Amino acid sequence: MYDVEERLNLSGYHLPELPKANGDYVTAIVVNELLHTSGQLSRSKNGVLYGPIDDGENISQAVKAAEVCALRCLAVAKGHLGALNRISQVVSVRGFVAATRDFKDHSKVLDGASSVFRTVWPGSAGQHIRTAVGVSSLPSGGLVEIEAVFQIIA
Repeated sequence: MYDVEERLNLSGYHLPELPKANGDYVTAIVVNELLHTSGQLSRSKNGVLYGPIDDGENISQAVKAAEVCALRCLAVAKGHLGALNRISQVVSVRGFVAATRDFKDHSKVLDGASSVFRTVWPGSAGQHIRTAVGVSSLPSGGLVEIEAVFQIIA
């Protein structure tokens, strides 16, 4: 078994500070050996990565925003579980992309998040189902918001 955080760092990814809830909710909950994270906005140490993205616009910033969201989900998971090695499977990823009505590459944007999870959990453990949804706006004007479900080792 490899160390998940070591793999994360060797891949050039680093966990942000533990995100806090911005309302009357918790950032994670475990139900039947599944850890569900709340939606994590594209917020880095430098502030919010803003949307919306427009059709024809270069998607590299939006892909980066999805990576940021995935790392925030992992920070929440670590904060709740104590260690990322307690995760045995990435189950699902639900992502929202703030975009104009003509934008069509929501799935390509969310590949940024999926790539983080697949890098950290190679093989079948990183395979997951995913939903990509385009929305007109997100909290704080964010570009991407992602929530994830992880199977945990009891």
